Amino acid sequence: MIQRYTGLGFRYAALWWGIALLMASCQQTTHSHKEGSAYIAEDSRGLTITLSQPAKRVVVLFEPMVDELYMLQAGASIVGIPEQVYQNESSYQFLSKLDKRIARKEIATPTYGGRANNVESIVGLRPDLAIVYEQDKETIVQLEELNIPVYAVSSKNKERIYKELRGVATLVDKEERAEELISYVDEELIKMERPVDSVRKKVYYAWSKGRILSTSGKGSLMDLSIEAAGATNACTLEMEAPNIGAESLYSWNPDIIVLWNSKLADVYTLKELAALPAVKNKEVYVLTPTFNFDPHTLKFMLFAKQLRHWCYPEESVELLETQIQEAMDKLYYSAKEEA
Repeated sequence: MIQRYTGLGFRYAALWWGIALLMASCQQTTHSHKEGSAYIAEDSRGLTITLSQPAKRVVVLFEPMVDELYMLQAGASIVGIPEQVYQNESSYQFLSKLDKRIARKEIATPTYGGRANNVESIVGLRPDLAIVYEQDKETIVQLEELNIPVYAVSSKNKERIYKELRGVATLVDKEERAEELISYVDEELIKMERPVDSVRKKVYYAWSKGRILSTSGKGSLMDLSIEAAGATNACTLEMEAPNIGAESLYSWNPDIIVLWNSKLADVYTLKELAALPAVKNKEVYVLTPTFNFDPHTLKFMLFAKQLRHWCYPEESVELLETQIQEAMDKLYYSAKEEA
């Protein structure tokens, strides 16, 4: 819960402050709050970022956070984005409807060929906040040496996605919107829960660009979406991104195979998988458009919703499509007007 602290001038300030501290010690904290005139949030490194006023010029160097700033209705604050936003057709098509600057490709992309970040270009955008992937340590160090506040993110799991959304929301003064979004996603996840004793289908997730024998193990974001769908990850390895052999896939024997930014032919043309039951039964599916199902964002819930339908087709395709559209409207409503 985002906490707001203001100066207390009445007689029992010390008593109430002590009570507040006691209550806070009994609750899980997000380490994000507004304190007096300061906006304070803890990033994925455990470092505290403090701004004297809400960020108005934000450079976002992690593509999923561009998405989430629009969810927060803070798109107008964005002055720099990764070039991938323009290169990813699915993202560009959707976000260009929310922000005319993206449609016209007017928001700067301070990167070298869409990969390495151009610190000089970032500085030229005069940001009062930079949102950077936590593994991009060189960029973080360079920006902080130039006194540019950096909020590092990881989108590592559901808890991090929620915490980082709340943190960014605090720094752009959108705390209430963050709570509204998180409450909605939690409500939808509850709706998808299946009975504890129900039989769970096994799902194998294959990486993008035809990398069928590369997958995501236990504890990964894909595993999060699979579990939320009421299924189980066919990959038994506790690894983020293992490469496997066909024999492992046969031993796991998934009920369905899910592809991300790949084609059905990438599976059906692999001779070594021709005898796999999921392949023989045509239980191979493609998540499309990818923008709707990005598991690095709150849309891990939509990934789960689509996957649940493939695993347990209890409702019509038409109803599912309506539900997904309603969810997208909920996540992004009014974003166009705010951008």
